[in-house]
Formats: sequence, C-alpha cells, structure tokens
Amino acid sequence: MNPPAEKAEEDVTAAGGNADTAPEQRAEPLPGTDEEPETRPEADAEPPAQTAEPAETVETVETAELPDFTGQQLQAAQDAAQAAGFFFLTSHDVSGQDRMQVWDRNWQVCTQSPPAGEHPADTEIDFGTVKLEETCP
Repeated sequence: MNPPAEKAEEDVTAAGGNADTAPEQRAEPLPGTDEEPETRPEADAEPPAQTAEPAETVETVETAELPDFTGQQLQAAQDAAQAAGFFFLTSHDVSGQDRMQVWDRNWQVCTQSPPAGEHPADTEIDFGTVKLEETCP
C-alpha cells in the first residue's frame, strides 16, 4: 500500500492532472477515522491567466419619433405613444388640484414632456392633463 502523499499524487495524475503543477494543501484525517486526507489547492495559488480580454460592448440606443399629443384624449395619446415605441409613460393633473387620472378616457393632454421630436425609445413621457370638460391652463 502506498503512503498517503504518494496516493494523492497518483489520484491527481490519474485524473489527468500533474501533481507538480498545482500546489496542494493536505488536510489532516478526521480523528478516530482511517479516511484518506483530502487535497485541495492552496488559497494563495495563482489562478490561470486569461488568454483573451473580454470584448468591448457597444450599447446602441434605439430612437423613435415622438408625435405631439396635446389636445388628444389621454388614453388615445398613451396608445399612440406605445405604438411609436415609447413605453415609459406617466401623467399628472395640471389644474393644480393634484387629482389622479384613474379613468384615462376622461382626461385630455394639455402638455407633454419631452416635446415632439426624435428621442431615445427609453425616454419617460409625461402628459400634463385636465378632465375632458375642462380647459387647459
């Protein structure tokens, strides 16, 4: 029977490794057992060198044409904005009453930010609104 150190080298070699290339740290067997000690790489062993640098990623920002939605019903404006490629939509009450736009079909767009034109598709569009029967300030 081989001594434990020779057995560990045989195991590394049998697994396709080279016992001389990787520093090892031998653990002591558990007290009261006849188990073979485990071997594991030392904590301060250098990791293998990387052969290629990661490729540089170029982020492309998709743009879209944002129409002018002022004067439109809020629900119609939201639907058209999504059809144009804008999905981050918010709205607020421009009357100063700070009301929630619960039923979008009952509101009209008075302002929009940003204004109509070419914008990145991930731009947040904010509609300033009043109820349909009210006049825009």
